[in-house]
Amino acid sequence: MKKIQGVKIGNMVNLSIDGKLHKKNCGSPKEADELFKAVLKAKDNPSDINVRALRSLLNEKLRVALMAGLETDPETNEVYLAGFNTPVPAKLVEVAKEYHDNGYPLDAIINFWKLLMINPDTRVRTSLFDFISTHDFSLTDKGYMVVYKAVYRKNEEEEGQSTEFAEFVSNQVLKVKKSWKESPKNYVVYRNDEGQYAITGVKTAEKWNEQDKGVEVLGNLNELFEAIYVADEKTEANVPVYTDMHTRSMHIELGKPVSIERVECDSDPARDCSYGLHCGATKYVERFAGYKGVVLACLVNPANVVAVPQYDHSKMRVAEYFPFAYATYEDGKIDIVEQGYYEDDYCQYEVEELEAEIAKVQAEELPIGTAKNAEAETRSMSELMKMLESRLIDIE
Repeated sequence: MKKIQGVKIGNMVNLSIDGKLHKKNCGSPKEADELFKAVLKAKDNPSDINVRALRSLLNEKLRVALMAGLETDPETNEVYLAGFNTPVPAKLVEVAKEYHDNGYPLDAIINFWKLLMINPDTRVRTSLFDFISTHDFSLTDKGYMVVYKAVYRKNEEEEGQSTEFAEFVSNQVLKVKKSWKESPKNYVVYRNDEGQYAITGVKTAEKWNEQDKGVEVLGNLNELFEAIYVADEKTEANVPVYTDMHTRSMHIELGKPVSIERVECDSDPARDCSYGLHCGATKYVERFAGYKGVVLACLVNPANVVAVPQYDHSKMRVAEYFPFAYATYEDGKIDIVEQGYYEDDYCQYEVEELEAEIAKVQAEELPIGTAKNAEAETRSMSELMKMLESRLIDIE
């Protein structure tokens, strides 16, 4: 049983826990009273709960961790997600405190960390949250990062076909379902006499005289979307296909992960441009989305981040990203698309990856391949298995 001693002099509280001395100069009489009452309570009943509460008042990081459902090692002050041994970065702990103090839900933050824990590179685990907190990245509830990728239209280059109409239809379906909270079946697509596309309600269009109004109704928004994107057994979907701006070799479609082997990527953060799939914040993409460029909104699993360059802080290298929407790019600025529309679709792919990674650990292999110039994975197989199984349980 622990032995607690303490004394309060003004706003200063001196105490000892099993002979180890602690001192705190409190910021107010109220704070000093609260701490000294905890000292007396723990002295009278030195249970683990009372001693832990006392330690939390002595240490701000420990207090924040307790509020967020985390754990702190009182000797090292390292913060951990309960049941795991991978330290949580200080910046993430600060944000958890802010969310708790304001009553914000912590799901996105905790799920982001659960994914980032799986990342085998210590440098990425410690720097990624700092990186995204200084730019206009956002997180989905399941912990994915929303990033942007500048690409070219591959269909247009190879086949001479414009994908402008398909992109318009895709964007309008996204807006109607997510922003307007309505069904695409309630809208039609029309083209005016200047060749510009727009949508309006079905009931409104039924009252139009197309010739007098100078428009051509092209069809129901939902039916057009299905005709373009949803293939049946007899026909193939006429989906827009994109390619990367550097090699022009990648095949990129909305709703399908784009990935390369991690061993092909360079994890050295000192190299701004190197091997890997590049994506980033709006600042990075705006520099590359030229006249013919297209911007795609993508989801990135933090476990798949390979490198956060030290000097160009608006981009990163990843082993996989999931393009989920076409983003409007006008006057040098990106109209940021609301995130999360295809989040559940990406989860289906992640489940397959997690199951494959768990099988590797069961065979006593590292679950994620090592990138070039990567630091060695030092955590135990049991720790890796716990992380993978926990994430799988969360999303299934």
